[in-house]
Amino acid sequence: MCPRRSSTSIEIGVFGTRKGDRLKVLFRKWRSKLYLDGPVCSACGKELLAHIRGGLCPECEKTSVKLSTDICGKCGRALANEAEFCDTCIRNERAFVRARSCYVYEGAPKKFVYRLKFGGRRYLAAFIAEAMVDRYLDCGFECDCVVAVPLSAKRKRKRGYNQAELIAEELSSRLKLPLIDGALVKTKENKSQAKLKRREREENVRGVYEVTSPEAFKGRRVLVVDDVMTTGATLGEVSRVLYKAKARSVEALTYCSTRFVSPSENILNEEDFYEDEMV
Repeated sequence: MCPRRSSTSIEIGVFGTRKGDRLKVLFRKWRSKLYLDGPVCSACGKELLAHIRGGLCPECEKTSVKLSTDICGKCGRALANEAEFCDTCIRNERAFVRARSCYVYEGAPKKFVYRLKFGGRRYLAAFIAEAMVDRYLDCGFECDCVVAVPLSAKRKRKRGYNQAELIAEELSSRLKLPLIDGALVKTKENKSQAKLKRREREENVRGVYEVTSPEAFKGRRVLVVDDVMTTGATLGEVSRVLYKAKARSVEALTYCSTRFVSPSENILNEEDFYEDEMV
């Protein structure tokens, strides 16, 4: 005759099972954030039937503004009229030959940038690079090497990585171009660019970048890579020091860029000042 189990032992056994199930569910959720079991839209999370180049589902792609027409011929930002160049590029000398972006910094592409930059989702660099490769080819770029806009050592330690470097690594691999690492550095910790106006941004980045190995760029057509371009002040300063190092030409490619605004206005909205938004 089997011994009769007490109600207490039954309750403990059931509780233990339920607790174990809960832990398994939590573990699977945690694992799914690190390792994707199947293709999903990297913006809205919608499950996809197959991998889509650039990581955006058709719905998110439709709401994303591509920067292929109605852009400034120099910096590549979206224009509200049919002018050839934006007012900033007309009034200011740009060190780079031209800059181009894939999308306006809004909607799904903006979420991509935030999640990569502040949410620790490094895998998004591969999707971003896919879109940037297409843009590179569409624009007819012909470069000899790739370099990322560097972060200061302090900022890189705090974040744990430089998102521009992750993108540049992916681009380098896909375009079969050498990645120049460590030859361009940021030597000064300047103010955050987010709350500054155009003129203040230009002054804020002046003298903060340095080429430590000029031979790495001498005579070469350099592609400078970053995640977002706002006024182009950072890309302009990086380009200036690369030309000082005898680069043959400097062009820039970013995933997103903001729309052109009046030089007297703040570049970004208030929500852009906060690193924990949309992660």
